[in-house]
Amino acid sequence: MYIGSFLKALFTPRKIWCSIYFLLNLVIVFFIFAAPGLMAEAEVGHWVGMGFIGVAVSMFFTFVSLSPLGEAYVRFKERVKQLPRNEQTAWIYEMFDEVHAAARGVNAKISGKVKLYYKETEEINAYAVGHRTVIVTHGILRFSPEQIKGVLAHEFGHISGGDSDLDLGINVSNTILMLFTVAVSAVVSLFAWILSMAFESLSAKAACVAVGGVIISVLSIVYYLWIKIGKLMINAASRNDEYAADAFSVKCGYGEGLYSALSVLDPSKMRSSFFSLLSSTHPDTVSRLEKIRERINAAAAPDKEAAAALPEEGEGLPE
Repeated sequence: MYIGSFLKALFTPRKIWCSIYFLLNLVIVFFIFAAPGLMAEAEVGHWVGMGFIGVAVSMFFTFVSLSPLGEAYVRFKERVKQLPRNEQTAWIYEMFDEVHAAARGVNAKISGKVKLYYKETEEINAYAVGHRTVIVTHGILRFSPEQIKGVLAHEFGHISGGDSDLDLGINVSNTILMLFTVAVSAVVSLFAWILSMAFESLSAKAACVAVGGVIISVLSIVYYLWIKIGKLMINAASRNDEYAADAFSVKCGYGEGLYSALSVLDPSKMRSSFFSLLSSTHPDTVSRLEKIRERINAAAAPDKEAAAALPEEGEGLPE
């Protein structure tokens, strides 16, 4: 299931920039693992094999991250707890079960084992993790039932689209790149210090340390810029994912609730600038509301046409 969902996300058009970055990361990981063989001028089969081992390691940890074990780690890190089913929580579970059933009606591949978790914070938020976790904060429970349903349906939209899959894959490969950067920096630093011991001149010693420092600085800058580029690509894909999750909520029948919830969250009616959007994981609220309203109207259009074709009250049915 997780492999299929990941591959689907990888080849989803709206995630194109995210997919490109992930694949480039795999290429970099390939050459990191192949580098020792290349420098030793080993046979092609040897260094290519080492490169594919690196890719396999990256993919293994990616799929572990996508598994229930990975979700459990994120929940532990986020300090959330599963919401118990009892008399006090019956009202939220009634909504959750309703939306869950509606979401599975739209996409039967959504797991029937999705569970609701709770975070004790006044921040108004809800988010999905992996394929079986929906988290709500205490703050969002102040919303009306219809607003909460709209938000829950939106989160099921993220689960339906496997929206966290590629992000997790990129995080894993970025971690490998970080470990490589740290390891190379440590080796360069050690080598520069050892080399400086071979000289008696203070200027020669200083030159060795300076060259080592320059190499480490360049490597760190390249790593930093690469991560920043990746962040921009992930943000671009994430903004598209938000539109898709909004559309899923409308398809489930909770578009009005989501529209209302977003209007409460951001009543400013201000559009975001191009540069602020670059660093944002969400589109501006005005654009989202416009798209949601368009989808609600489009979904209602066939019903309106059917209603227009019905006879007026008091008229007989058409022959």
